[in-house]
Amino acid sequence: MKEMHLICNAHIDPIWQWDWPEGASATLSTFYSAVKLSDKFDYIFCHNEVTVYKYVEEYAPELFARIQELVKAGKWHIMGGWYLQPDCNTPAGESFVRQIREGQRYFKEKFGVCPTTAINFDPFGHTVGLVQIIKKCGQDSYMFMRPYTSECALPSEQFIWRGLDGSEIKATRTGPYSSSLGKSAELIKGRAEQQPFSVGAVLWGVGNHGGGPSAKDLGDIERELKTSGQIKYIHSTPEEFFSKIAPTEVFDSSLHISMPGCYTSMHSVKKRHAMLEGELYLAEKMATVAYASGAMDKYPEDELRVATHDLLNAEFHDILPGTSIKCGEEAGIRFLDHGLLEAEKVKIRAFFALSAAQKPAGEGEYPIVIFNPHPYRINQNVECEFMLADQNWSDEIESSITVLDENGEPADFQVIKEESNLNLDWRKRIIINADLRPLELTRYSVYVEYKNKKQTKKAESLVFDNGHKRVEIDEKTGLLKTYRIDGVDYVKNGFELVSFDDNEDPWAMGADQLRRVGVNERAFALSSAPDGVFKGMKSIQITEDGDIYLGVEAFFEQDNTRARIAYKIYKNNDDVDVDVDVYMGDINRIVKLKLPLLASGELIGQTAFGTQRLFTDARENVAHRFIAIDGEGKRPVLMNKDVYGSHYENQALYMSLVRGVTYCAHPIAERALVPSDKFTKKMDQGECSFSFRLSVADRAHLEKKAQEFTQKPYALNVFPVPTEKRERGAFDVSIESESICCVAIKKADGREAVIFRLLNNTDACVSTDIVVNGAKLSLSFGRFEVKTVIWENGRLVQSNELII
Repeated sequence: MKEMHLICNAHIDPIWQWDWPEGASATLSTFYSAVKLSDKFDYIFCHNEVTVYKYVEEYAPELFARIQELVKAGKWHIMGGWYLQPDCNTPAGESFVRQIREGQRYFKEKFGVCPTTAINFDPFGHTVGLVQIIKKCGQDSYMFMRPYTSECALPSEQFIWRGLDGSEIKATRTGPYSSSLGKSAELIKGRAEQQPFSVGAVLWGVGNHGGGPSAKDLGDIERELKTSGQIKYIHSTPEEFFSKIAPTEVFDSSLHISMPGCYTSMHSVKKRHAMLEGELYLAEKMATVAYASGAMDKYPEDELRVATHDLLNAEFHDILPGTSIKCGEEAGIRFLDHGLLEAEKVKIRAFFALSAAQKPAGEGEYPIVIFNPHPYRINQNVECEFMLADQNWSDEIESSITVLDENGEPADFQVIKEESNLNLDWRKRIIINADLRPLELTRYSVYVEYKNKKQTKKAESLVFDNGHKRVEIDEKTGLLKTYRIDGVDYVKNGFELVSFDDNEDPWAMGADQLRRVGVNERAFALSSAPDGVFKGMKSIQITEDGDIYLGVEAFFEQDNTRARIAYKIYKNNDDVDVDVDVYMGDINRIVKLKLPLLASGELIGQTAFGTQRLFTDARENVAHRFIAIDGEGKRPVLMNKDVYGSHYENQALYMSLVRGVTYCAHPIAERALVPSDKFTKKMDQGECSFSFRLSVADRAHLEKKAQEFTQKPYALNVFPVPTEKRERGAFDVSIESESICCVAIKKADGREAVIFRLLNNTDACVSTDIVVNGAKLSLSFGRFEVKTVIWENGRLVQSNELII
C-alpha cells in the first residue's frame, strides 16, 4: 500500500507584499489557530524559521508557552531549524552556516529540539554548495519546491543530492507547499495519486500569508482520507518521511535555473548585503586577534551577534532577491545599514585596542597604521586619507609628502584625489604599496614638508606598458582596447556598457527569460558632450598618474541613462580595477557590462564554499565574487564586490548590473503586469555603483585573490595614545598551502577557543599545516572541502562540524 506523509504547514513570508508588522500579525493569528485546532484534532502542525517564532515569543508569550507544550507532546513540530528561509543562491558559505547555527541555537534553547531536515520551499534555486554545509551542520536531508519540473530536470523527485566535495544528503522536490481553504482533502488525494513512489510526502495548509489548517480541512481529511483503502495517509513530519525513503538516483549540480531576474533585481540591497558579509567577517577577525592577543579584555560577542542577525534577516528570500514591494527593500536596507554600523564599531574598537601598543608619533610624523585581515603576508596597494596639521593657504608653496616603512626605508606611494572638494592644501589621500604582516598591524610613517610650487604636466597617454603588462584604453570608444600580460592578450575591447529590452517582472518568470534575460542588445555610446551629472567633463580623461597607477575615466550615454567607467591601471601588479557608475533613467531594461575574453576553457564562478561550472549559452548565471576561465596556467578572472548575475555567449561575459523593473510585478496568466492608468514604483533608478577587478591567476589562487579584493586591509591615520603597560600575548598564525583560504576567524561561542574556517576551493586534494603560536596541525583537504579548526588551551584540533 502506498504511504503518504501529510506535512501540515503555513507558509508565512515575514515581508513580501506587506511590511514586517503585518507579517507578525499573520504569524500570531496562524499560530493561535493551529494551537486551538490541536485541542480538537489529532494532527501535527509543522513550522520553521526563528524570525516568526520570535514574533510570538515577544508579542504573545502565553501562546508561545502553549506551543512549547505542544512541541513536547509531539503535536507541533519545529521543522527546518534555520533562522529563516534565505535566498539560496547569493549568500556566502559562511552566511549559510550562520543561518543554520543561529536557528539551531534558538530552537535548542527554546524548544529543546534540533531538526535534521533542512527546509527551503520558496527560494528561487539552490546552490550545490549547500550540500556540504547542511551535512556538516548536522542535517541529513533537504526539502525544496523550486526550480519547478519545467525549469530543472531531475533524475527523480526523490534523490541523493551530492555536493562539490562528495557529501550526500537525501532530497525531495515537494511540489506546492500550500492548499486552498476548504479543498485540502481533495488536493491531497490528487497529489498523492500522482506520485509514483511507495512512500511520498504531500504538503498542505493555507499559505502565502499564513492560515495553515482549518477545521473543515482537518475534518475532511479525517473522514475521507483516513478511510481510503488505496493509500495510507499519516500526519507526519519531514524527518519521519525521510526516514522511510532510500533514494538511489544522484544529482550533483546546483538546482537551477529559476526566476533568474532575482540575481540582479534590487541592487541597492544586494550591494549592502555583500558589504555586510565582508565587514562582519573582517570585524570578527580583528576582534579575535585583539582578544586572543590580550589587547581587548572582552570579545564583543553580543554586538557581533546583532550584526549577524541583521545579515540573516536581510537574506530573506523576498528581500535579497528583490521581489518585495518597496517597504521590503527599505526594511532590508535598514537591517543591513544597522549591521554595517555594528560591525564597523567592533572593527574600530579592535583596531584602537591593537593600536594602543604602537609607540607615540614622532616629531612631524603622520602614522598610517594598517591591519592585514589575512593569515599570510601580502603586498597590496592601500589607500588612506589624513589631515595636515594646519591648512596651507599659500599660493606659492605646497605640501610635499614622503612615506617611510617601519625600517625607515622609502615606500612607493602616490598622492591621489581626496574625497573632499575643498580647494585647499589640507586634506590628503595617498595610496601606498604596502608590505603587510599576517593578521597584524603594520605602520607606515608620512612626513610633510613645504616647497615652492611646481608646474606639473598632466599625462596624456592612455597606454601603460612596462614590458610585462600592457593596458590600453581606446580614446575613441573609452573601452579597454588591450589587456596583455607577458605577451598574451586576455581581453580585447572590454568593459562595454550594453542594454537589453526587459520587462517589469523582477523575478523574470517568463519561459523566454529562462533562456536569456533581455533581448535586442544595444551598446552605449561614448558621450561627445557629457551632460547631466557629468556636465563639464571631457568624453575621456586621465584622472591620476603616478608610481602606483594610471587613472582614466570615460562617460557614456544611452537614451535617459548615463554612466561613468573609471579605470585604475596598476603599475606594480597585473590588476586593473574598474568602477562603474550607472545613473539609471530607463525602465524595462537591463544594463550589462560586456567583457570579451580571449581564452578557451570552462567558465566557472564562485558559489557558497565552492566553484561551479556556469552556462555558456546565454542563460543567466549566478556567481559570487569571481568568474574565470578555467584551465592550466594563468587565466583571466573578473572579480566583483556586489554583482551576482551574468550571462556568457560568443566568448563574451556580460555582467548584469541593474534592471529597471517594477516592485513586485508578478505575472498572473495573460494579465497585464502593471496598471497603465497610474504610476507604479520602479527599482534602482538613479545612481548605482559597481566595482570590478580584472586580473590573471592560476586556479589555486582564485579564492584568495577575490578575498583580497573584497576584504581589503584596513588603514587609518592614528596618533597612538600611551597607555599603561599590559600583558600582550602573541597570536601568530600561518597556513602553509597557498591553495587554502581562511574564510572566517572568530571566538567560539561560550568557550575560550578560536575557530578557523578553512576552504580548499579547488578540485584537487591539498595537504597543509596550520600553526598558531607554535601549535601545529596537519590537515588533508578533499576537493572543495571546508574544515573547522579549533585552537583551545594551546592546542589545535580539527572538528568535523561547522557549527561550533
